[in-house]
Amino acid sequence: MKSKMQVIEEVPYGVYVWQMPDKSLVCDEDKKYMSIAAIKGDVRKINALKQFAKSHGIEEGRPLWLSGHRIITDDEHAIQKQRLEWGLIPDELDVPAIEEDLNEKKKMGLI
Repeated sequence: MKSKMQVIEEVPYGVYVWQMPDKSLVCDEDKKYMSIAAIKGDVRKINALKQFAKSHGIEEGRPLWLSGHRIITDDEHAIQKQRLEWGLIPDELDVPAIEEDLNEKKKMGLI
């Protein structure tokens, strides 16, 4: 008997990115993805991304939902890299990761 895996989304917010038919994501030369922050299923945001893609000559592809992701600045990226090097949760706003970290520390008797 085969078991099916199911994705459980921890938060309703995230980012829609533009995915091409070959599964690649559209980004510029600086690796900044064509994206929009949204609540899952927000038709206005989805349509805005579709219009943006079309205005840049992209006729193929579709919006792809990335739960829990968020758009960050270059400065935030540098800070997250530094936090990771220090052994901290890179994104101070990653609530599910923070909760998981606290639960692990409680199990270990650290807090």
